[in-house]
Amino acid sequence: MVNTRALDVFMDGAACGRVEQTPSGNLIIRYKPEYQAIPDATPLSLSMPLAAASHKKRAVLPFLQGLLPDSDGALRTIARRFGVSPSNPFAILEYIGADVAGALQFMRPGTESPDGGLARNSVTPVSESDVATMLDHVVAEYEDGTPYDDAAGRFSLAGAQPKIALHQLPDGTWGVPADATPTTHILKPTAGNFSRLDVVEQLTMRAAALLGLEVASSELARIGSWDVFVTRRYDRQLTDGVWRRIHQEDLCQSLSVSPAKKYQHRDGGPGAGDMASLARSFPLERDRRKAGEALYRAFVFNTVAGCTDAHAKNYSILLRGSEAQIAPLYDLATYAPYWDGESTIDLAMSVKGEYRLQKISRQMLVSTGRQFGVTPDVAEEIVGNYCGQLVEAFDAAKDELQNHMGRLPKVADDAVTNVRKLPLVQ
Repeated sequence: MVNTRALDVFMDGAACGRVEQTPSGNLIIRYKPEYQAIPDATPLSLSMPLAAASHKKRAVLPFLQGLLPDSDGALRTIARRFGVSPSNPFAILEYIGADVAGALQFMRPGTESPDGGLARNSVTPVSESDVATMLDHVVAEYEDGTPYDDAAGRFSLAGAQPKIALHQLPDGTWGVPADATPTTHILKPTAGNFSRLDVVEQLTMRAAALLGLEVASSELARIGSWDVFVTRRYDRQLTDGVWRRIHQEDLCQSLSVSPAKKYQHRDGGPGAGDMASLARSFPLERDRRKAGEALYRAFVFNTVAGCTDAHAKNYSILLRGSEAQIAPLYDLATYAPYWDGESTIDLAMSVKGEYRLQKISRQMLVSTGRQFGVTPDVAEEIVGNYCGQLVEAFDAAKDELQNHMGRLPKVADDAVTNVRKLPLVQ
């Protein structure tokens, strides 16, 4: 008879609960009573508050799914490597749950979290050619399902694009962490149908930062034959010489929504109203107000800049005890350089029920602010600033990039040129 399987869950080294899967596939997470008793303990998710001792599949399944790649090809590859089903996130986490997004680790019962006692500075250096090979492999996994067993394979990265996670050493070189040492950076090779998406993403991220938005720290690199977008993980922090994991979750996890429904437009997933409602549900009043405005600012920027991939998984929340705050923005990319200037630009989330960017007015954006708890005057100022200063921000971001790279690819000029033509900046 097949018994219920279990994984112990650790929060930055502290045992906090257990996830169980029955033979029928039912899932449940149970908090440890001693963890619940800790003053100001951090919940696994806003969808699974500590006030309840256990949580059922409705919340657990999308939470676990959100820790894994949301590329069917990548999931099939990982599942084939370990001989499990790609539709069973529990089974996959049995093998790659040691370092996921946020502060969690999933360990087989009887196995202590390495975070609990081992040093967090154990890193095996790898050469640039080794990193290039890892990038070759992860792209192949995403494109054709070719399985590889790289040293970095024990880490789980959510998202639809190929990427690897490594630890950056003080001298800027790369390494594969061991024991309790976490990865510190995510390396995303430019692959797929969009020319030099790394350049477009860096321009958009920097433009957002220049407009006052908090974004993840990023840079461009050339590794082997790959143009790579490198992001420093904001959920990893060096404190008193020790690397700590900071807990986070994306909005789909917070709202108990499957990653397969991350797009409001295409999948009926979360929209602006859901984001605003989530912010209003934060445990602390002071966090609700800040989160509402932060989400509104991000939503307005993504709309004005024509960031067509701004779905619910591209917003995240940092959790520390009862505190919750919107994480730095990531995966920002304007569609402008790929736009012909005439075709309809469809957004991932609607503004007042409208997805077509050409049909959205500034006033529609301003009135949306009320949902987020933003007063009309403040909303008017935010929309006016982003619409009026977007071109200048992209120009400045391009200058920054040129100083770093020297000669820029054509897509950088296309981005700045077409940003000027976007409907809300005219």
